[in-house]
Amino acid sequence: MKKKRKACNNFWIYYKNYNLPFIFDWNFTMPPKKLILLFLLLQCGTAFSQNKNLPDSLRQLVLAARYHSGFIFAHNTYVQNTKGVHPNGFEIEYSHLRSDSATVTKFKCYPRTGFSFTYVDYNKDLLGRGYSLSYFLEPNYRLGNNLKMNLRASAGLSYLTNPFDSVKNPTNQSYSGHINSFLQLGLGLSYPITHHFAVYAMGNFFHNSNGGLKQPNSGVNYINASIGLQYYAYAAHLPVYKKEKDTSWKHQGIHFDASLYYSPKGGYNADSSASRKFIIGASAQAIEQVGNLDAITLAAEIYYDDALRSQKQTFIYDSSSNVLAGLLVGHQFLLNRFTFTQELGFYIFKKTDMYDALYRDKKLYHTTYQRWGLYYNIKKHWSVGINMLAHYQIADFIDGRVIYRIR
Repeated sequence: MKKKRKACNNFWIYYKNYNLPFIFDWNFTMPPKKLILLFLLLQCGTAFSQNKNLPDSLRQLVLAARYHSGFIFAHNTYVQNTKGVHPNGFEIEYSHLRSDSATVTKFKCYPRTGFSFTYVDYNKDLLGRGYSLSYFLEPNYRLGNNLKMNLRASAGLSYLTNPFDSVKNPTNQSYSGHINSFLQLGLGLSYPITHHFAVYAMGNFFHNSNGGLKQPNSGVNYINASIGLQYYAYAAHLPVYKKEKDTSWKHQGIHFDASLYYSPKGGYNADSSASRKFIIGASAQAIEQVGNLDAITLAAEIYYDDALRSQKQTFIYDSSSNVLAGLLVGHQFLLNRFTFTQELGFYIFKKTDMYDALYRDKKLYHTTYQRWGLYYNIKKHWSVGINMLAHYQIADFIDGRVIYRIR
């Protein structure tokens, strides 16, 4: 027994997977059970530390902050008093980056999702300041060993400090309530400067409006450039994998969705006082997936606009139909349970000729319109989400909807 102990003195055990040497000197007295327990604890601790630093980690924490500055796009005659305004502010982000081989193979990118808080000082008394909280989707693409390109779509809510008031702030035609929707689209680049940090720059389009809940509601359209710093909990460099094709999406086939939606849109009573009216509608669409991240859509919708009825009957004595119908073509960005949609619509039925003639400067109810949506899949066949309809740069209404996948 003494010979065995002597032979084991200063014995090195080298773990190839962990790259960590351990020295066990057997010239001490320790009960075998405690020795086994110590060995197991060392095994678990080493494995845990290795798992925390796997380059193929499923979710990597990413924190970021950026400064942005730009200009307001005065998109109609009602908001010309905002022309030349140069707002600035900052944004902070909490997010996770997926960089495992399965995700990269499936989506052909390194997707980042998370929440951001945005502060904007519009540098114009009539507009005040904005505080926004939003959720964002951001695919990242490698442009070489270091450089990354990122696309971003965000949706959320804003608190704007100085809305329209007939006495205190009558010249603000951009927004009329404190709570507004917030949309952001961005394109940028990121470059690592250390193992954990990267600098990034983006060009962005910000939009605020209340979706027609209250008038006036021309909206705030803000174009800006931003620069900031990102912190990666594991590594700012993206891992590289052998390229593999994931064609599982090809077996999906065409499927169909049916939606019901509702919106509380601002309108008027018979005595011209402001009142909350409603929009109710339905849509059906065919969806063809063309990649792991992308799908194209063809849809038809019909809705009744009681707010439009109140304006037509109260101000221009027009009793024509307030039903509108359209056909839409679009694109869907797919990421796990979230779907971000962009659609171009064409009215096939609308009775707004008299309205358009009288309110020609509002530039509403053209032949075409746009829809932007963000949906969340809660079960196999059911999704919920929000969608905004806009005529050119002016938001008409935001609806909440329930979607059922037929096939």
